Amino acid sequence: MPTSHRERAPRVRRLADRLTAHYRTAIEPQYDPGRRSWMLRWYDGPTTDAVRTTLRHSGAEAAALVVRRDLTTRALVLAAIRETRAGAMRRWVGSWGQRYHLEQILADQAFPDRPSGPREAAMLERLLQAATAEGGRWAVPDESRAFQLVARDGIAWLLPSDRLAGPEDREGLALRPLEYLTARYAAGIHRIAWETALATMPVRAAVTAARTDPSPTPEAARAALSLLPTLRAQLTGELDRTQADLAQACGSV
Repeated sequence: MPTSHRERAPRVRRLADRLTAHYRTAIEPQYDPGRRSWMLRWYDGPTTDAVRTTLRHSGAEAAALVVRRDLTTRALVLAAIRETRAGAMRRWVGSWGQRYHLEQILADQAFPDRPSGPREAAMLERLLQAATAEGGRWAVPDESRAFQLVARDGIAWLLPSDRLAGPEDREGLALRPLEYLTARYAAGIHRIAWETALATMPVRAAVTAARTDPSPTPEAARAALSLLPTLRAQLTGELDRTQADLAQACGSV
């Protein structure tokens, strides 16, 4: 006689508890009356493939369970920041198209709601706050609004600080020298690249911009000075290559 769903319930719940402890993610058992089957469901956390693999090692009954992972707004908005930086977010597809694109790239990523470091975490929180309408303590971020903001304004405005990093800044929240000069002086395609992808301008252009600034800030001057060894190495390399090429040309005549 087939086992009823009520008889299976305690075993499924125990299995969900073990998975919750293993993955440190709340995994909930749910019974689907329409399909007459149990499902394990969670948000973000491990991939469905990872959980299926674990279930296959837990017996035939466990392997037969349906699994479903849903993505939170936090995970989707973090992915939007990363995809914007990579140049892969598209304005013309609309919010549903953006969501589908992000869901596809997150399908094989475990714990997609976890920022890579303090800077990315601060950028995420700033975007979530900007995408939350006024509405009291129960207000929640609007993911479509978040997508629109990064598509329209890029991501540089999400950086947690516009000051030059010092020796004590070890979490990457403040701007590194080339980032600081790019944020201050970049124009044209370099400005667009900075705002949308946090791409910095060439070192030589950045140092030149600070040197020719009629009134550079002390921070701009310090940033440019710190880049001089890098610039010197680049110029020396270019001169060495030029000398080698010309010497080779002289020898081939």
